[in-house]
Amino acid sequence: MMMTEYFPISPLGEEPSAIEAFGSLLCRMAVAHSVSIYVMTTHLRKWWLLKNPLDNRAKINVINTLNPMFCGIGANVSAYLDIVSAATGSPDLIRTTFLPLGTALGSNGVGLVRDGRAWCPACHADDLRSIGAVYDRLLWAIPFIGRCPEHKLTLEANCPQCGALQPRYHHLGRMHLCCRCKHSLQAPPSSWRHDPNPHLHEKECVQLVSELSSGQLVVAKDAWQIFIREFSTYMNAVGKKISKYAYDAPRRPQTNREITPPRFPTLIRRCTAFGINPVHLLSDPAGAAKSACMFEFARLDVPIDRKPLRPPELLKELRRRILKELKKKAGQRVTSKAAIAREFGVSVGFLNYKLSDEISQLGSHRRRLDQMMASANHQRAIAYLLAGPVLDYPSTKFPSHDHLVTAVVNDCGLGVYRARRAVSAALTKMFSSRAYKKYRKANNLHKPRIQTGPT
Repeated sequence: MMMTEYFPISPLGEEPSAIEAFGSLLCRMAVAHSVSIYVMTTHLRKWWLLKNPLDNRAKINVINTLNPMFCGIGANVSAYLDIVSAATGSPDLIRTTFLPLGTALGSNGVGLVRDGRAWCPACHADDLRSIGAVYDRLLWAIPFIGRCPEHKLTLEANCPQCGALQPRYHHLGRMHLCCRCKHSLQAPPSSWRHDPNPHLHEKECVQLVSELSSGQLVVAKDAWQIFIREFSTYMNAVGKKISKYAYDAPRRPQTNREITPPRFPTLIRRCTAFGINPVHLLSDPAGAAKSACMFEFARLDVPIDRKPLRPPELLKELRRRILKELKKKAGQRVTSKAAIAREFGVSVGFLNYKLSDEISQLGSHRRRLDQMMASANHQRAIAYLLAGPVLDYPSTKFPSHDHLVTAVVNDCGLGVYRARRAVSAALTKMFSSRAYKKYRKANNLHKPRIQTGPT
């Protein structure tokens, strides 16, 4: 055991939710050294300055009647936490305060700790029977807690003798006595008020204190700003995708909400509105944003004919299919995007939206290969015509253009339009400027004779 210049005192509370508040520990420390709270803190401050003369945090005695709980996130709490931890040899005293929340809350912890004391009479009665003294729980310092979750009793805040509120501790640190009339604060059981119904935000606060006291909660820096930024990003994407169908999608919040940390009551209320746990938001703001987005999307009135999202594996298969088509060379037929869409049971619009770059490459590649194939077929048809059909044109076998076109369609496998272009090019190449005269001569041979005389 490490030797210390003060009596070693550790926080009370077996259950994580029943951990002792730091102000209560200071009171027990004053009682153990048989001095008042003011004398105890003054001596601690001077002792610390002797060992750390350059530490300006301990030059003022901040323990006064206006700060009885002394377990918030302010700089004074942090300073005295270091002093008491070094004086008593207890390194885990941070569990008795809300200091880990300092990176996520704003306004120096306004609304985090109640102004005066509040206690459960049944818990104090159990403490007197078990350890012979009472202590205040860290959970009771939160303003949202109005009853004891264990005994289902309303927390007391007034002296049962004089009826005065308890804005501070007894000057000698005796927590069972009233700070004004010096009588016992323990009321008879007949006056205890039963409260069976949980209060709003009680569950969240109990879990938060349990996580803090057990040391398992690691608060992310700027947790609220990260949560709002991620949530806005997700909801913007959702809004752009389906806002035109049936509902007004949420829009990005104001900029000052992203850069200003919320107060503790605001944080708890917003977590309740989003449907997420404050512990989840503080430890993993990005994951909490995803959960909040899912809740927001689930509550929206999306039309029943809205198509479900396609699985990610489908996009991978489509991409592999398109890349296979892009590897084809001249002479091989490239499948169209419409055929690929029918093959996988999706729409052409889905392909254009999800795989826009690949679809653009597929269209360019398909047009290029089609042009190369058309050019090769055109030259083949011209070579076929020059090898025989147009040598004696017009002839008995090929008396007109239509007969040449029919031959090209049947023998070369071209369409009528491309066959006509091939015939025109072959005649021009064969007869040059006389091709038009040949055309007129061939057509005149097949024009019906018009009778001019009587039959």
